[in-house]
Amino acid sequence: MHRAAIALPLVLLAACHKAPQQSDDAAIAQVEAAQKERAPAQEISPQVIDFFDITKGKLTGSGCNFVPDNGGMGAVLLAQEDRGLIKIKDQIVILAADKGSAKLPQHGWSHYTGREWALTLTRIEDGKAKTMGVIDSFDGQLVISDADSRPVYTAKGNVQCKPM
Repeated sequence: MHRAAIALPLVLLAACHKAPQQSDDAAIAQVEAAQKERAPAQEISPQVIDFFDITKGKLTGSGCNFVPDNGGMGAVLLAQEDRGLIKIKDQIVILAADKGSAKLPQHGWSHYTGREWALTLTRIEDGKAKTMGVIDSFDGQLVISDADSRPVYTAKGNVQCKPM
């Protein structure tokens, strides 16, 4: 009986000692899971970069402009030699040219990256294409991705590359 009286408190003490470790492991797992969670991707609607944006911001340069289908005549992307320009929530966003990506006519590039957004402008393989003097025009697709590389805008449209 004497041995049982000593063993029982030791078993209870050991059980109490393990409980905080298990609790810590569960808390750590919960924090790690929360850190891996991402907010849902938020779709965006790039706005037309108009004449006033271009003149005020001195946004001229050779490159390609992208106009989405059914988007009127205004470009939502200016893909230039050193930068790509989009307009989101009335603010011009400047993205750096990825000069390792595919080259487009008139010093444009197919990929541009920034802190919050990245974009890819590609030719549609079986799409229409024509050259008129120094202007190349072709069917293309624009995909803008968020910082987690999730597409938040995709559109097909017309790409016009020209010296500016």
